[in-house]
Amino acid sequence: MYVANKSNKIKGYVYSKYLKPYQPGKTTVVKTPSTSGSGSSTNTPTKPTEPTVISKSDLESLIAASPDLDPTGQLLSLTSEDYQTYASVFDKNFNVGDYAHKGVFNNDQASIYVESQQLVPYVQKAIDKWNSALGTTAFTLGTRENHSMVLGFGDGQIAGWDGVFYGSGIAVDYTSFHDHTYPYGRLPVSNEPITITLTSDDDSTGVGDGVAAHAASGYHYDADVHYVTTTITGVPADLLETYWVGVITHELGHSLGLDHTPYFQDIMAAQSGTENGQSQENMKYDWTDYKDANGTQGGTMTAKLTQRDIDRAKLTKLLGYW
Repeated sequence: MYVANKSNKIKGYVYSKYLKPYQPGKTTVVKTPSTSGSGSSTNTPTKPTEPTVISKSDLESLIAASPDLDPTGQLLSLTSEDYQTYASVFDKNFNVGDYAHKGVFNNDQASIYVESQQLVPYVQKAIDKWNSALGTTAFTLGTRENHSMVLGFGDGQIAGWDGVFYGSGIAVDYTSFHDHTYPYGRLPVSNEPITITLTSDDDSTGVGDGVAAHAASGYHYDADVHYVTTTITGVPADLLETYWVGVITHELGHSLGLDHTPYFQDIMAAQSGTENGQSQENMKYDWTDYKDANGTQGGTMTAKLTQRDIDRAKLTKLLGYW
C-alpha cells in the first residue's frame, strides 16, 4: 500500500500488515497507484477470512490411511471447526461418543469420589495410567463433598458385569471382586510367578471367561465372554490386582468417550460389537470375535493401554467429550 504522512514529507510503500488504526483530526486518503494503467481505485478493507473446513472426501482419505480404529497423524491436528463439523463421522469410524453426563468433566478433568477405601489403590493406579498416557490430568481423586464422578461397589451378578460405567459413575461387582478364585480359578498362595493359559470355551481348568465391556440401555458394562488363546504370567496376588485395575481403567475409558474395539490387546477390547442383540452405540463395523492372533497379550489382563486406546482418547478430547 502507498502511504504518506500528514506533511507529505515521508511517503512510500508499506505492507498493510504493519499498519495500525489511527484517528487523526483530518484524514487524507491517498489512492493506490494502478498497476494496470487503466486508472486508479480507492483502497477498500477486506473481510476476515472464514475458517476453512476440511472436505469430507479429504477427511475420509485421512481415515482410510490411518490404522483401523486408530486416529493418527493429521487426524489429531485438525481445526476445532473440523471436529465440530464431522463429529458423527469421527464417532462412527473410531467407535467413540459423548458418553459422560454433563458436569462429569470440568475443564477437561473429572474428580472421582471412591466410596470404598478398599477400592482406592486400584482406582489410583487406573487414574495414573490414563493421566500418564495422555500427558494431562484427566482424572483426580475427589472427596464426598467435592467430586464429579462416583466409583463404588455394585451388584453385577445377574447382568454379568464386573464393572459398569453409567454416565456419572462406575460400579465394580462386589461379589466377583471379593472372590479370590475369580477370574483365574483357584491360585496357589505363593510369591513365585506362575503362568496361566487362557483358552476359549474351557472352564475345566477353573479359569474364568474373563471380561469385555459392551453397551446396553445407555450403560457400558463388562460381561462374561471368551478369550483368544493366550497366557499370562505373574505372582498370583499381582495378577488379581492387575485384573481389577484393568477393569477400572476400562470403565474410565468409557467415561472419556471410548467404546469397544475387536482388538484383545486394547484396554477397551470386547469380543463382540453386539450383546444380547443390541449393537454398541457407535461402531465402524460389527464383529463377533477378536482380531488378534493367539498369544496376544493385553486388555484388562495386563491393564496396559495401547497406542490405539491413547489416540482415541486424544480424539475424544478434541471432539469435546471430556
